[in-house]
Amino acid sequence: MSKNLKVAILGMGNMGKGHAGSILRMKDTELSAVCSYPIADAQNFVQEKKLECAVFDDFDKMLAETEIDVLYICLPPFAHNGQFEKAAKKGIHIFIEKPIALTVERGKSMVEAAEESGICTQVGYQMRFGGAVRKFREYMEDGTAGKPSLYTANYECNSLHGMWWRDVKKCGGQVFEQVIHLYDMSLYMMGNPQAVNGYVANVSHRNVEGYTVEDTSVSNIRFESGALGSITGSNCAVKNQWNGRFRIICENMVADFEDQNHAKFIFTNEDELKVENIIEDVDCTYEEDCYFIETVRGNRKPLADIREGYQGLQLVNAVVASSQNDGSTIVI
Repeated sequence: MSKNLKVAILGMGNMGKGHAGSILRMKDTELSAVCSYPIADAQNFVQEKKLECAVFDDFDKMLAETEIDVLYICLPPFAHNGQFEKAAKKGIHIFIEKPIALTVERGKSMVEAAEESGICTQVGYQMRFGGAVRKFREYMEDGTAGKPSLYTANYECNSLHGMWWRDVKKCGGQVFEQVIHLYDMSLYMMGNPQAVNGYVANVSHRNVEGYTVEDTSVSNIRFESGALGSITGSNCAVKNQWNGRFRIICENMVADFEDQNHAKFIFTNEDELKVENIIEDVDCTYEEDCYFIETVRGNRKPLADIREGYQGLQLVNAVVASSQNDGSTIVI
């Protein structure tokens, strides 16, 4: 596929604007339409960037009136109500932000629509594109790291966020909305999960009006390989900091990630320890967008496609379901 790709974006919040910025930087791509409700978010972006593209506040109208090769869906979780399936039916390739849905039933519908139409898909798991993550994957694939045995991760922030984010019925909770990035890292690094148990709790925000999501979470995972994992989350930590740290212990090395771009690798299979510090400055949003566009063009294999997004949804859903059943083990 060598023609200019016509790209439309649904949802012009921070993520929609970020992906639009990526598209504007690329060659052979054209931002043909943007859609948001309220429409002012889309209008302001188009005016600020001095663009000539269609602006809508009605997705169905945009789909009917605009030629679209690629659609970016950047909606909050509660707003997904069939847009993915409608676009897939028209053969439009789709990038969708995480989580792909609030329920596994909704997610399964997306998977089935994508597979029936044969479109390319990608989910917004941008941590996969970090420089330190990429280097660790190289060590996994060439055997340097050895078998991974233990994955531990911690997500921390302290923010009330927007009103819809505080409502568990609209965002699914912190595990669904934020910590899911670290759950995806566990899938990407450790393989398929076999069973999980977990707890979620609202410890420090019970008196905050409208705050119904958890502010504390913990889970344990057993992977099909026999490896184990533990992931925690908190919205009670340091204000104005959003930290997603993780550690992977393998046969031959220990990898400590400050984030997806910064890590310390300690090689443990020799008498004298060897340490490698990874310091990268990868724009992960731009990298994931470039990767997806190249996938659509047939130059890349799919990475983090809708089925993998569905797998991540199943995992975080199992954590919450376990908590609702007194921490009982959920077989996935």
